[in-house]
Amino acid sequence: AAGQLHNPEAFAIRDGALRLPTQSMATARWPDGSVKWLYADFAVDLPANAPKTLEWSVDGESRAPLPASPVRVSIENGRALLETGAASLELNTTAPAPLFGALTCGNVRLKSGDIGAPVITDSDGTQWVASAETGWRVLRPGPLHGIVETEGRHVRPDGERKLAFRLRVHAFAGKPWFQVDYRIIHREPAPALTLKAVGFHLRPRMRTEGTPAQLALATSNYASRVRRSTDGAALDYLIDADHLLNESNEHVPETFYGTFWADWTQPGAGGVCVTLFQAYQNYPKALSAGPEGLEVHLHPADSAHALVLPQGAARNQRWLLHPHEPDAGIELLDARSLQFQLPDIPLPEAGQYSRSGAFEPAGEVSPYPAIEAFLADSADNRTRAYGFLNWGDAPDSNYTHQGRGRGEPVWTNNEYDLPHAAMLIFARLGERRFLDYLLVAAEHQMDVDVCHYSEDPLRDGGQITHSARHVSGGVTPSHQWVEGLLDFYHVTADPTARETALGIGENLLRHLRRPLFMESAAASARETGWALRSLMALYRETGDKRWLAPSRGIVHRFAEWHHLYGAWVAPYTSHTLIRVPFMIAVAGCSLMRYYWQTGDGKASALIVDAARDLVENALRPDGRFYYKELPSLQKRGAGFYVLELLAYAWDLTGEKHFIHAGLPALRELLSRKNFSSGIKQVHGDAVIWEKGDGPKHFASVYLPVAMFTRAMHEAGMGLEAK
Repeated sequence: AAGQLHNPEAFAIRDGALRLPTQSMATARWPDGSVKWLYADFAVDLPANAPKTLEWSVDGESRAPLPASPVRVSIENGRALLETGAASLELNTTAPAPLFGALTCGNVRLKSGDIGAPVITDSDGTQWVASAETGWRVLRPGPLHGIVETEGRHVRPDGERKLAFRLRVHAFAGKPWFQVDYRIIHREPAPALTLKAVGFHLRPRMRTEGTPAQLALATSNYASRVRRSTDGAALDYLIDADHLLNESNEHVPETFYGTFWADWTQPGAGGVCVTLFQAYQNYPKALSAGPEGLEVHLHPADSAHALVLPQGAARNQRWLLHPHEPDAGIELLDARSLQFQLPDIPLPEAGQYSRSGAFEPAGEVSPYPAIEAFLADSADNRTRAYGFLNWGDAPDSNYTHQGRGRGEPVWTNNEYDLPHAAMLIFARLGERRFLDYLLVAAEHQMDVDVCHYSEDPLRDGGQITHSARHVSGGVTPSHQWVEGLLDFYHVTADPTARETALGIGENLLRHLRRPLFMESAAASARETGWALRSLMALYRETGDKRWLAPSRGIVHRFAEWHHLYGAWVAPYTSHTLIRVPFMIAVAGCSLMRYYWQTGDGKASALIVDAARDLVENALRPDGRFYYKELPSLQKRGAGFYVLELLAYAWDLTGEKHFIHAGLPALRELLSRKNFSSGIKQVHGDAVIWEKGDGPKHFASVYLPVAMFTRAMHEAGMGLEAK
């Protein structure tokens, strides 16, 4: 909470009387300079198959103790050395030195170049090798968790370069393994790059004369299936669409599907194991283990579809590099690989997020079990999709059936900010899988849904609207969200998420300078309404008034708009201005964010006037709001944000009729269920798992239902109130 902690080093985690080694950083601060969000790595011994409760406090009198073997990160002439106490890894940037230098782990020695840099193979079969263009820089210095990063492009033998990448390497105190994050980013003039393959190899030069390498390869979704070779005979496995279609898996895939690893061990010398993170979800993937080492196929050459990377798109792939002594058992390697896929995550006690005041007042569990069940079921039972570019997003069947994709699935592109909804329900219920929903969706959003390069300034940095092939849509203020990206930043401390959110903000500012958005009633209320929500989130995050000034302009135009027409009517046909309750509600809900930050009475009056207008003009005798005002469009179905708007009108006036007005719509919503056991189908490069509504459903219902439920409870009313 505000004022509670000023110095991150005063944050302490204790196991009983023992203060644990902790590495803390502030990712956001309150206006008074105190810490709002704190990210901490810490070292703790966990019991097997039993709970562990730790205590945290903000009154540490001294620095946390160092771990027994702290991470040390050193940079010299652009090169990096990571030392964990159990292993060390050299990283180079200057050709012809290999990107990955020597790796030492106890008696195990991998020479410089044994670990190959990532390689892309284009449609002509030409290979391009990842080559750094910047020196290594430190993102986290340790002592528990060290991260270094470099950037560059891929180079072919004649020196030509293309396809940018960012490479991060993580080191952990006392641990003999390293995590690698490899993000490719299409910043070329070409509309798309077609890649036949992406991967890397490990070819250890450790040898014991006359003794073949010992090989292992494992897949799993329940118990691990480990294949072994003791005579040097090669092992390989491909995860493709057929594998996913024909394998039963009951796990929530954002949290866990299974593991996929391969190991090469030379008796008497040492070994190295590689685990691909969420390989099934990010299919196609393949691993090969042979006498000379390991081949890691991040996108195999023999896949049914080449990797078509659209301009502006990025994608991150992650793996664990685990060197080990030659006598390390298969069980140890498998356990470590499984823990990489399903790490232990500490959860704050229920209510901590709500008590801190860091979020909207929508995080408390309500006394209405039916509503709590509806929210959890909506989060869990939704359509998902597997695939290299698809994991973290899914199509919406209504958009697809409307023909918007011209026969192709229409991807929602995290419309309505699914990551933020996931963060809020995680804060509400404290159940681990909701956090994983945030992690997976937000990473997809910041990789694929946001355009990282375009010569068009109105597209560059912006979030792309729901569309076929993810990126065939345009960029407009009404489909850009940043709150979930900021949530992702706070729970991971990954600076890319914050940078991406700020880039969306810059794109919004460019759009808002267009004449269309400088006039009242020239576009729908949701256009500048959604923009206002994102701008206010960035202002709340940074305290930078450059986000506040355009927000004031939006509020001014909403006031002028209301004065001119008496309501936020907007163009529909060429000869009409009509009410669209959903879009009006979006504008009113965003104005509430502005009011929370500024206390501006003009904003609160507009919110109440908008709610009154909808109750008086759009509420039908059956207790439901119409879709749009034209006689040809007055079917019922105003969307769910009307409920959130009514909750804010209650907050500002205390008038119960606003709650009464929303109850029929809430009851109807709770009666709907579109869940199924899940049909899996292949569509191009995706396996689509139709387990319920598209992801935008949960994203669009969480905040409206949570806010309205809170207001309903405060008003002393129940679901059956008349």
